Amino acid sequence: MKKISSLLLMILAIGSCSPPEVGYLSNDIHAVQDTIFVPRGAFITSAVPASEGTTYPIHWEITGATDTQGNPTDELFQEHAILTWTSAFNPETDTTLALAEEKLELNEEPPILINSVSGEMAFTQATKFVENDIFHLNVRATNMRGSKQLDDFVVVKLEEFQPVEFPVEMRSAIQFGRGAGIFDMGYISRITGPNDNGISSVLYGTHPYITIKKVSEEPALGVKVKMIIADSHGTPLDPEKVIFYPRGASYEQNFHDNSTETVTDETGTIFSLPAPPFPQFGRTYSGINTYLMYYLTTGDAFTVDKEAFEADNGPMDWSIYTDPETEEIRNRAYIRWGIKINDSGTWEIKMKIPYTTIKE
Repeated sequence: MKKISSLLLMILAIGSCSPPEVGYLSNDIHAVQDTIFVPRGAFITSAVPASEGTTYPIHWEITGATDTQGNPTDELFQEHAILTWTSAFNPETDTTLALAEEKLELNEEPPILINSVSGEMAFTQATKFVENDIFHLNVRATNMRGSKQLDDFVVVKLEEFQPVEFPVEMRSAIQFGRGAGIFDMGYISRITGPNDNGISSVLYGTHPYITIKKVSEEPALGVKVKMIIADSHGTPLDPEKVIFYPRGASYEQNFHDNSTETVTDETGTIFSLPAPPFPQFGRTYSGINTYLMYYLTTGDAFTVDKEAFEADNGPMDWSIYTDPETEEIRNRAYIRWGIKINDSGTWEIKMKIPYTTIKE
């Protein structure tokens, strides 16, 4: 009887055991951004969500969106025709407009996409067609353990389209030469980045040294940019006197690297690309510094307006900068652009060099 009871207990014990749980699905999966701020018309990506130890692989999907009143909306999922680069522009190989155009596709895409593996969200140029500003996104995360519906996962706020961005500091400067190729910085006018109070004056044409304006809606899909370098009075310099900035055996990155066609006229240099954004290529830098573009001017481009300089900056000992043969101030312009043009059409970017006059 005792043996039967023991056997029965063993059978009951075995029967009551559950199979071990496989995988883990956290109750605390969350977005690491409360709100994703998206400039309309620009391609940006979100941060990867925090999975809090959830077993991989995880499959992510967007299950819907609501507006600020909680009403379902499909605005972010409606497809629009947008022109996209399928691979990076390369000035070494994409030497003609036709070659560059081979890397472009006109596709029907929604304003938002999600990477089903990482959960990272991408916002496409189609956001410029979206009417409302604020959306609450619902997503679902699924792994071997099951699925979790995550309503109101993150807020998306669409901001005003920025035809021109100012991601990094740009400078219009005059340098004074000591001789033997040595130059001191004489005066710099700066736009320090996206929060600079002078940006509006650059776009509205009231900045003393730098202006950027759209002059034509054509080309409708591509972008042309005319760079004008001028003296402090606004007189354009012969573009042949605007030269690359040396960097060892090569040179700093420049707008010439970002053009499939480069044309010069009497007042400036015109760069062409079959689709924005412009510039597309960074020879030396990455990140926000990708948009740094450098030039100098030749030593015979300008004369220095000493009187205007001293009126604004005080007395100056010019002797160390004076060429003993010509009795003129050795000088050159230091030109550093730091802009990103997101809109198609023809643009004019003009930089006046402080305290200079075109040398006759």
